[in-house]
Amino acid sequence: MKLLASSIAAIAAFTATNAMAQTVDFESTPSGTLAQGTTIGGITFTSQTGSGMGVNNFGAEGDGQSLAIFDDTNGNFLKGAIAGGATALSFTFGNDDPGFSNPGDLAWLQVFNGATLVNTVTVVLNRDDIMNQSISYSGLFFDNFTFAYTDAAGNPFTGGGNANVGLIEIVDNFRYSGAVPEPATWALLMLGFGVIGGSMRARRRTSVAFA
Repeated sequence: MKLLASSIAAIAAFTATNAMAQTVDFESTPSGTLAQGTTIGGITFTSQTGSGMGVNNFGAEGDGQSLAIFDDTNGNFLKGAIAGGATALSFTFGNDDPGFSNPGDLAWLQVFNGATLVNTVTVVLNRDDIMNQSISYSGLFFDNFTFAYTDAAGNPFTGGGNANVGLIEIVDNFRYSGAVPEPATWALLMLGFGVIGGSMRARRRTSVAFA
């Protein structure tokens, strides 16, 4: 019984460790272009076009050092991959300039497990050009996500007029949690339980035989 209890405790500790919330900001990231595929705090950042990411202090449009996805005429948007996956994600966003957006435009977050879409979350831009809104998802397991400023139908901006020029997404304060062991890890844990269970049954049979 002691072996079983200690094993359960170890698994609980392992799961709790993997579920701890992680926070990612860019305060210690040097200003300038951010290379595609840069990993910060367990999140690997890329952009849809394969170029146009930068870190800087954007004033009220960000929160100290923040990440921006350029440029504002090609429909570029953020892509992120979370090492080990997660079940919850939130972050703040800004640069929703009223001169370059329309009422009803959206912040559009999609989370994926591999290539499979898990869910879509949208927030209506308040269009005040300040980083004072956030977007979040919590639920099923996912390991990557995309984030874009879009029109009301979910189409990323691609230019074509003052009110339709694509907004530069500025994001910060990523927080994710709920990562779970990979299937292979769970298999090993379950195998361990099987060995423990078999050992306990064998001990019980031995006790009966020699009672």
